[in-house]
Amino acid sequence: MIALLAPALAVLGPVWTFATSRLGMPLVVAGGIVLAYEGVPIGPLRYIPYVGPALANLVDGRVDREYAAGQLTERLVWQKQQRRALAQLAAKAEAKQKEIDAAAQAYVDQQNTDAVRIADLEQAIRDQKDEDLGPPDQKTGPVCRAGIPARVSTQLDAVGR
Repeated sequence: MIALLAPALAVLGPVWTFATSRLGMPLVVAGGIVLAYEGVPIGPLRYIPYVGPALANLVDGRVDREYAAGQLTERLVWQKQQRRALAQLAAKAEAKQKEIDAAAQAYVDQQNTDAVRIADLEQAIRDQKDEDLGPPDQKTGPVCRAGIPARVSTQLDAVGR
């Protein structure tokens, strides 16, 4: 059994001796601290599908984990702000649509009111014409009709006709 471990012990013996020496111990501690914070650099292996993220979880240090947590936090904040902005845009669009609907309804109501007023005014014009003409007089011949009364003309101007 020891014969099998002899090549490994031949290499690890001097390493162990150096690691426990006066100069090696601070280097081992410093290396351990750097390894714990920085992790093992795996470079582009990180981008291999399925294998890269699993490998990164094993060898990433504290800095990489904090960086990933910060990215996640920022992404969540950004998504929240984006949802809020979209909700504000939707509320503005809804308010604008309500304004448009109210203006359209006011226009339709005004058209209906104007139609009634126009019909009344046209009836007033016909009545006025009938009064102005009176019964036809055989002696005098045709009579010139009077113009539209000022009251009816003013009301027509207000309607827009």
